[in-house]
Amino acid sequence: MRPQLILVGTLAVLAILAALGEGSSSWPCCNNCGACNKKQPPECQCNDVSVNGCHPECMNCVKVGAGIRPGMGHGPVVTYRCDDVLTNFCQSSCPEAPAP
Repeated sequence: MRPQLILVGTLAVLAILAALGEGSSSWPCCNNCGACNKKQPPECQCNDVSVNGCHPECMNCVKVGAGIRPGMGHGPVVTYRCDDVLTNFCQSSCPEAPAP
């Protein structure tokens, strides 16, 4: 009976780790850190903008305005920024987006 309990326990741990891996991403991450408070750990706001909208986990996505489309011709492009204030928001840099 003891080996079966070990097997069941191991499978349960693996299932939990797999579930965590499915929803995990590099977010929150930030390449252009904004204001942080003096709490430990700090709560920060990120100034990164994206033409593709905000990360699905962002609770407060704001339209920043029109900018110039880099390397993609003329005309303005709307950009978005996540306005959340999160603990350690600026601790990790975001991975570079793949080139189109």
